[in-house]
Amino acid sequence: MRSLMLCFTFAQGEIKEIYPIDLPDLDYRALSSTSENILTSLASNTYEGEHWFIPSNGSKVEVTHDNVGRLQLFGDDDPPCTLLTLHMPADGTQVVALNLHGKWWSLNDVLKTSIKSRSGLVMVQSVMERVILFLLSQIIFGVLEKPSGEEIYFSPHPMREFGKILWHNGEAVGFYTIKKKGSLCDGFTRRSYQLSVLDTVFVRTRWRRSGLALQILADFCKSLPNEEVIGISCPISPSMIKVCSKYLLMHQDQRDRLYEVEAPGGWGQRRNIWLNIQLNRSTNSEALPRFGSGCTNAKAQVRSNVQQQ
Repeated sequence: MRSLMLCFTFAQGEIKEIYPIDLPDLDYRALSSTSENILTSLASNTYEGEHWFIPSNGSKVEVTHDNVGRLQLFGDDDPPCTLLTLHMPADGTQVVALNLHGKWWSLNDVLKTSIKSRSGLVMVQSVMERVILFLLSQIIFGVLEKPSGEEIYFSPHPMREFGKILWHNGEAVGFYTIKKKGSLCDGFTRRSYQLSVLDTVFVRTRWRRSGLALQILADFCKSLPNEEVIGISCPISPSMIKVCSKYLLMHQDQRDRLYEVEAPGGWGQRRNIWLNIQLNRSTNSEALPRFGSGCTNAKAQVRSNVQQQ
């Protein structure tokens, strides 16, 4: 059967669909314990939940031990937190649903909200917002909307990483995250960022070319008014270079402030984006020349985080 939709009746008989983000917030421990209980019950054939799920393409997927995968919400430096996924029988990377609040939800429903005030760029604070950030970065970008021919993936964001989700017409359509000045570059060294850096940015395919990436860049720059210089993690994609160029054409006061940065961002590891755009125009190049090897805008394959149970 299709996962049941939760609905509430409001004044004047209005009925609204309720999505996971609209429900009382989850707890990391409860999320993990529920996931483990479901896996145990599936393995012992005592599972009492929904036995079938129907994705939007209409093909039924049975909820079995073989079709359920376990994802770790965060990296190795954070406490473990398990999220259950339901995937197509023939392909463990083709996730069709997540288990939240004791039921299976389609990916599209997890990314929706019925609360009209949830709009624009909203800071990630709740557990459910962390789940949505993970879904956008690891499953939507990492698998379903992965750029053709590219093997680039975002590593799972740390539990306390600063981020914002972009809500548009009731849907989560993108996000960005920041490595704040003073935060550690990784869990293996004591190096810390010497300036705040826009580390990951993503806008879903359907909503591109509508000015949303420009909105994200503007929000990032405005959110750090007291920092003289700020950065964007290298390497910057050609599409993001175009966004930077458009933004800096409109905001001349930001031209001396925005740098492409290799961690930890010392003066030898940063270069002015506007200056390099101008230099590249003289050579008819769309991409900024790369730094030497070692850029630390960490990428990892989401497939390595999916553990078949």
